[in-house]
Amino acid sequence: MTTHFDLEFDRRQTSSTKWAPHRNLAADEAAADPLPMWVADMDFRAPPPVIEALEKAVRDGIFGYTFRTDSYEEAVCGWQKKRFGWDAQPQWLVQIPSVVTGLTLILKTFSNPGDGVLVQPPVYGRFFIDVVENGRHIVEAPLQLDESSGSYSFNADAFEAAITPKTRIFFLCNPHNPTGNIWSEADLRRMGEICLRHNILVVADEIHQDLVFNPRRKHIPFASLGDVFAENSIVCTAPSKTFNLAGLKCSNMFIVNERRRKDVQNALARGGMSFVNALGAVACEAAYRDGEPWLDGLLDYIRESQRHFAAAVHQAIPALRVFKTDALYLAWMDCRGLDMPAPELEKFMLTKARVWFDRGLKFGRQGEGFMRVNLGCPRSRVDEAVERMKAAFASGE
Repeated sequence: MTTHFDLEFDRRQTSSTKWAPHRNLAADEAAADPLPMWVADMDFRAPPPVIEALEKAVRDGIFGYTFRTDSYEEAVCGWQKKRFGWDAQPQWLVQIPSVVTGLTLILKTFSNPGDGVLVQPPVYGRFFIDVVENGRHIVEAPLQLDESSGSYSFNADAFEAAITPKTRIFFLCNPHNPTGNIWSEADLRRMGEICLRHNILVVADEIHQDLVFNPRRKHIPFASLGDVFAENSIVCTAPSKTFNLAGLKCSNMFIVNERRRKDVQNALARGGMSFVNALGAVACEAAYRDGEPWLDGLLDYIRESQRHFAAAVHQAIPALRVFKTDALYLAWMDCRGLDMPAPELEKFMLTKARVWFDRGLKFGRQGEGFMRVNLGCPRSRVDEAVERMKAAFASGE
């Protein structure tokens, strides 16, 4: 059955970063015109209620300074209650333009140059970039890879052993990007207990919290574990990945601890970031208030795309292995069976197979030999990507 997620839109003539090879790739790579399946930006239109709310706001035609409304708070906090059973309170809420903005702000507010930030690679590449560019140090507690099952797990002993005396912050990716891990309550509690013992602030990046498509698994907001964990954490959320709204620049942090919340608000004011995009706030409220049916359809579509992509790749190119995942519209593909050095692998995919995936090293050295594939697109594009890879390998180039 054809759905609205199967409809293709030509984004080449727009200012889409995802579809601009000439701005992001070397000249020979861009000339190959690779199919963009990299950055976490879907090729689906936003939900109709979001578009309708934006159209009304544009028709009104006034775009002055705005404040956070009661209805916005009800939508954002109500979403957490409805989807995850977390009774998040409006007074904990702090608006920010993006989760990345929040991560950088938190680094500068709650750590000093030379301090350490704990991460669990392979993990979202901005964790590395933001930490290093702000003069802090990466402290790695890698996830354990079970080669036989192709799954990653948390090891509490290795996690605690990685901590240094100057480790101040833990960047928790929940759910985990790029592996798609959905952390169990037991794992989250163990992480939280270790961080409490070492006086480490937990910063939970939960931007992918809505993208859990395994009905037997459930996302658990870190701060929902209990008061002691809530007081020692900052939870970062956004409608951007869920509803494809990244360009509208509106995200939310939940900061239960009052002192930390005021510190963050003061830092936002000093940086001139006390306001989010007015249309972004309209879109965020509409998405959380009326976007649930659209999201449920998306999850069904992504679930099938994940299954379809893995099966097609395994049949067409046995040397590649797509790891099983319970979350994200992003697939984690093991290319180590090709026995190609990372630069050669990336070049081959871009110029020979003509597919544009995220290189694994973007997620830390544990990602060497892997690629992250964006399946947030019509399934016809998924099929095209597989066919391009299949043809390249068949030609022996």
